[in-house]
Amino acid sequence: MKLHHLILMVTIFTQASAVSSSSSSSSGLNGWYPCSESTFSDEGGSGDQDAECAVYTAPLCYPGICETPEGVDSTVDIFVKRVVAVSGSDTATNVWIMQGGQGASSTASTYPLVL
Repeated sequence: MKLHHLILMVTIFTQASAVSSSSSSSSGLNGWYPCSESTFSDEGGSGDQDAECAVYTAPLCYPGICETPEGVDSTVDIFVKRVVAVSGSDTATNVWIMQGGQGASSTASTYPLVL
């Protein structure tokens, strides 16, 4: 992955995390909903954890960085999945792990994530 792609993704998810306490319509996040944990390995984990999924709508270009060409959708939808912490406060730090990349969808990933 190229460095500028990594920086862009970190920026997008930092913004998504920062606005998670505001309403979903203003943040671009469509709201968290229950989904399958099949992306994650069951080894060493608690079976009681439920995954949550959402789609974050992010700008394709940010002001001063680039301009969206005419006739092109000015946003991009990003699929995200999380496993909610079993303990801790709502202000706990988030860790974002991203799968996928060029030619590979994060929703189609079947290999486990390991921290």
